[in-house]
Parts: sequence; C-alpha cells; structure tokens
Amino acid sequence: MQIPVNMDIGIREIRQLTGFIKQTHGVDYSDYALTSFKRRVERLMSIHKYNFETLLEKLGSKDFLEHFIGQVAVGATELFRDPTFWILLKNIYLANIIKEQTKVRIWLPMCASGEEFYSLVILLKENGWTQRAEIYLSSLSSENLEKIQKGWMDHNNLDISTKNYVRFQGTGLFSDYFATSGSDVSFDRSLFTNTHFFRQEFDFSNNLPDMHLILFRNQLIYFNSTFKYKICDTLHGKLAAKGLLALGILEEIELNVNDKYTALNKDESIYQKKSK
Repeated sequence: MQIPVNMDIGIREIRQLTGFIKQTHGVDYSDYALTSFKRRVERLMSIHKYNFETLLEKLGSKDFLEHFIGQVAVGATELFRDPTFWILLKNIYLANIIKEQTKVRIWLPMCASGEEFYSLVILLKENGWTQRAEIYLSSLSSENLEKIQKGWMDHNNLDISTKNYVRFQGTGLFSDYFATSGSDVSFDRSLFTNTHFFRQEFDFSNNLPDMHLILFRNQLIYFNSTFKYKICDTLHGKLAAKGLLALGILEEIELNVNDKYTALNKDESIYQKKSK
C-alpha cells in the first residue's frame, strides 16, 4: 500500500524553510506574510507531491530555487482587473502625465504573470500612446519573465478578462489582441514595443531611471506591515517629481500620513509623490 505524502506544514516549518533559503542562496522570504506564503508553498508541494524534507533537499539546487521563486509568486490572474482603475488611468492620471512628458516611464515591479502588462499595452495602443511610453517590467523569476515576454496567459482567465475589457470601455475587439491554440493563449507581441524586461532584485535595488508611474497593485498584501512601508519608501525613491504610485483596492495602507505621498484616490489607492 502506498503511504500518502504529508504536504501540510506549520509555521515552524515555514520559518525553517525561509531560514534555509536565506542561508543557502541569500534570498530572503522572511518579510512575506506567513499565512499566504505557507499556502503557496503547500500548493507547490502538492503539485510535485513532495513532503517537507524532500522540498528542503530540492531547494539546495539553484535551478529548483528558480522554479520555486516562480511558483510561489502571485499572479494578477485577469486583464483589466478592477476596470474602474483602468478607466481613471486612461481618462485622468495617465492622460495628465502624457500631456506633461515627452516620454512617460512606467514600471511594473514583481510581475509573476503578464495580465497587468497586457492591460497597460492595450490601453496605450487604443489611445495612440504606444510611442509615448517606455515600460519597465521586472520579475523575481526568470521563468515567469520568459512567459510574459512570450505573451503567455492562462486560457481559463479569458472570459473574465473579456468582461473586464468591456467594462473598461475598450474601443476594439478584445479577441484581436491575442491568438489561441487549444488551451494556449498568446498575446500579440507587437504590443510590447518600448518594453524593457529584466530580472528584479528582491530588495528593489535595480538601477533605474526615475519613473512617472509605478503599477504595484494588490501586491503589498503579501508582506508584513513593516516591510509594506519599507517598500513604499523604496518606490518613493524610484519616482520622478510628482510621480504616481498605484497600489490597488486590496491594500490597507495609509501613505498620505507621512511627508512622502499625497493620496489622489483612496478607493483605488493611487498616491502621488509630494514635491519638496
């Protein structure tokens, strides 16, 4: 009789795991919210049918660590998520930046999947702004970065993404932007003009030009409270004067209480860097 593999782990094992990864590879997961991180680790163990001891053994390999980083990252799951945000971005916030800047620099940090990026490039194309924008897309995982560069998306998300596009008031046919082959979906890579794809450091320390807009929506919920504000301080240093930081409706964070940001829209968690 086959003995079932135990893929349930506790907080003690998670702390042992993060300590092992940091000591072995210098990658620090200690600031991630324990519950959500634990859930994603257990999902990976379930996919591979690993128990905890096997997982630790596999994580001794840099190649498996790369796979681990990609698997535990959280994707956006659908295009034009929260359509009201994309309407405001199109009609007000990005439109205002376009008026003031010859070239608009936009950064999407920590991308685990391409949905936010695909939404952005469609918005830019439909408004004639493709050549006015320079996009920087970074991921902690080379594995995920390669998928995004190829325009890959989960076929299961097409229905909700199509409905979101209609609510966003897109001006074309959503189906014109991608091709399907069986269960594979690939977006038109000609949309990716003026995009820089690169591997991101865990501490956001990549050397980049000042950004006019950073899209980091609904990501901070996966970190502990102290690290949330540390990240926002770091991103503040990456913004140009009066640059915008979009965090998303799921974030419970108040940045307008300090001297770094002004809240432009609390419902959508859109903040502007304060002028000195």
